[in-house]
Amino acid sequence: MACRKITFIALTCFFFLPLFSSAQHLEVSPELKTKLEGKTKFTDIMNEVRDYYTSRGFQNNRKLFSEYKKWNRWAWWASRHLNSNGEVDASPQRYINEAAQMNEQQRTNITESNNGNWSPVGPNTTTWANAYGSKGIGRIDQIIFHPTNANIMLAGSPAGGLWRTTNGGLSWTSISSSVPNCGVSGIVMNSNDPTGNTIYMLTGDGNSGGNYFLNNYGFERNSAGILVTTNGGATWRKLGNSEAQLSGKRPYKLLQMRNFPNVLFAATGSGLYKSFDFGETWVLVSLITAYDIEQHPVNDAVLYIATPFTVAKSADYGVSFTFSATYTPGTTSATRTAIAVTAASPNEVYFLQCGNINRIYRSVNSGGSYDTTTTVNLVTGQYSYNCAFAINPFNKNFMVVGGVPLSASSDNGASFPNITVGISPASGSTRYLHPDVHDLAYNPLNGFLYACTDGGVFVSSDNGVNWADRSNGLQCTQYYRMDGFNGTANLYAGGSQDNGTTYTTNGSDMVYAGSGDGYSVDFSNTNNDSVYFVENNTVSRFRRSTNTLIQLNVGFGPTRTFYPDLVCHPTNGNIVYVSYDDTIWRSNNMGNTWVPINTSFGTTNGGGSYSGGFGVSPSLPDRLYAASGNTIIRSDNQGTNWTTVSGTTGWPANFGTITDIAVRPNDADEVWITTTGNNGANRVLYSSNAGASWVNFTGTLPNVPVYAIAYTSDGDAYAGTELGVYFMDFTMNDWVPFYNGLPRIPVTDLFVDEINGSVSAATFGRGIWRSDLYSDCGPFLTLGSSVQGSNFYQTGGILQSAQTMTGSVGNELRYRSPVKIRLTPGFAAREGSYLHAVIGPCGQGVFNKPGKTKEETLRLAKRL
Repeated sequence: MACRKITFIALTCFFFLPLFSSAQHLEVSPELKTKLEGKTKFTDIMNEVRDYYTSRGFQNNRKLFSEYKKWNRWAWWASRHLNSNGEVDASPQRYINEAAQMNEQQRTNITESNNGNWSPVGPNTTTWANAYGSKGIGRIDQIIFHPTNANIMLAGSPAGGLWRTTNGGLSWTSISSSVPNCGVSGIVMNSNDPTGNTIYMLTGDGNSGGNYFLNNYGFERNSAGILVTTNGGATWRKLGNSEAQLSGKRPYKLLQMRNFPNVLFAATGSGLYKSFDFGETWVLVSLITAYDIEQHPVNDAVLYIATPFTVAKSADYGVSFTFSATYTPGTTSATRTAIAVTAASPNEVYFLQCGNINRIYRSVNSGGSYDTTTTVNLVTGQYSYNCAFAINPFNKNFMVVGGVPLSASSDNGASFPNITVGISPASGSTRYLHPDVHDLAYNPLNGFLYACTDGGVFVSSDNGVNWADRSNGLQCTQYYRMDGFNGTANLYAGGSQDNGTTYTTNGSDMVYAGSGDGYSVDFSNTNNDSVYFVENNTVSRFRRSTNTLIQLNVGFGPTRTFYPDLVCHPTNGNIVYVSYDDTIWRSNNMGNTWVPINTSFGTTNGGGSYSGGFGVSPSLPDRLYAASGNTIIRSDNQGTNWTTVSGTTGWPANFGTITDIAVRPNDADEVWITTTGNNGANRVLYSSNAGASWVNFTGTLPNVPVYAIAYTSDGDAYAGTELGVYFMDFTMNDWVPFYNGLPRIPVTDLFVDEINGSVSAATFGRGIWRSDLYSDCGPFLTLGSSVQGSNFYQTGGILQSAQTMTGSVGNELRYRSPVKIRLTPGFAAREGSYLHAVIGPCGQGVFNKPGKTKEETLRLAKRL
């Protein structure tokens, strides 16, 4: 029977927010820039980069070490976004039609979990173990305050969306979870709405780029316009023509005019944009880069814009702007600039230049002329990534500047000592502030100073002398990898960007174990008290019961690449494998000593952060699969001998970078691999004979990178993609969405606990989430209540729905039944949402696809 399809569209909108970012600002030396000129292929770029930093001994040079680490962050991201020519493909256009929006609302009216019933795990809080380090939850870039209630604040993250607190930061709640992969660069709480429920959100991430390196090698996370909510975040809509005007622009700040709430300004890397009608219509008013914008504290007509060179001033409500004739900083532009004004001295304006020289200029006549006040002791080398500035609204003598640590002045800028520490003992320190400060703001209602950092939100009530963490509930961690322990619920460990490696025993409160950039992590399969993890380019073993950290000396020589993969032997607790550069290492004594077991793997790909990891199975514990680039190899004797199993029968000619490997726990011959796909056709491969032959199982997966794969003893496969989780088993012929309740955010790792019947997902921007395992389609499904986000429901019989889909950006509802879809009284798809209903067999994807069924293909695979 042919598939019958019914599509209801209340308002169709292909709204897209750009891909998540993994790199930070990086200056490129003239010599390296010359070497990279004309190179477009990823491997060519990274080979030049590796040779450059290796020849200069980056291991013994803190600055070079930091630069090379950021290159490897970029490599991790870029290697997963390559086109068929091996070039970085960062174009968001090809993802637009793949975006199916999601939410974090857990379904309580569905007894089956065949499409996921995801709920957040954490982290909600982080604490120190008995070690020094830089703990934190995740990066926050922006904070604003309610005009009359000091306890109400909004905070924006680069990938985790918008958060609200009503108790001064003691706890936070997401208010934008239905919006896909939402970066926030500007927030305005409409002053025309005293309830604080009307909020404008400038999308995109202005802090993660804007230089030669990122612009030339496909790293963009620009704006997709401005969203607005009038009900505190329950629903969102695109604001007027903001998407058309701001899409592709690098966003920095959003400002609403005091006493003229209909007037808004958006500062971007492509100029200043203005709206006269509460954001419905936007026009470009200045072409010059606008990093920051402030309004005079008492004179409504006066505005200041921070440009790369100087301050532009408007005295006519933003109709026109002029530059100061007496401004004398020289002709060299700064990497980033910022402005600060204070109600304590309203005619003074302070202008901060961040670059090779960090300097503050001051005007005492409302921007008529400027004088140099001081050279700031701003410790940072990543100025477009973090350059923050604020002055106390009650006392102009107190001003703060954020770089890596915080510099503060109590004498109106005459001196700027560093006043915070980025490394703290387990007992904590009142001077601790997570490194990399993105925003500094005084709450004008109580004078409290807030800092937005790579580790979350911190507050000081004494002008920065003492600090307290206010990040509880900000579940915005950017995880690269995660692991759990089968049969032990709520035991997780994860490696994250900027916030190291953490573990939890209760599922939500994380204990810091290692700092820097955490990456690959694996519990010992025989003793979950021990966990192995990667910190930058080193490997450590951590014992939870004693909080003991031992750094393991894996490999020798100057090259040691960042973010190696590791895995523990499935039955022998003494054996650990690690991949570094072109070498795979094995330890037979829990990492105390190491031997190389393959010294020619990954040479052409550089190894490291773009290797595809390892695969092991308890059914044949000495077998090891390893991947790097588009090559996969296998050893049946703990790495003594190796066989290349890529390029065999069924292997595609055009194949992307391998991102993950999963082996069936009770059959080591069955192996799945996931890839970036390149041309979209080859993103999941399966072998039933240990790699002797392969079958393509990409099916109707969206044309986006697949980051992770998990495989159960029952033959169920879960795939983590840029757009969420998908499922397939041996009774299906295609993947089906498995994302109900999961925010739209990249899923970078998966863990299946078969004993407890759960699957967990690590995300890059919203922490760890968990769902019951897939259950088969039932004979009848009845749905009710209000839903939001992206949802997919299917049944083997009649599907009956009285659901209400609220009208919001990101709200999408899909139904599938082989018999009948019955919409009963109470059902509604509000304007701004999307409904798609299909009459077709359960378990065959969202759409029917011609060709062989999966069952037929698996039988074919067994014969190959």
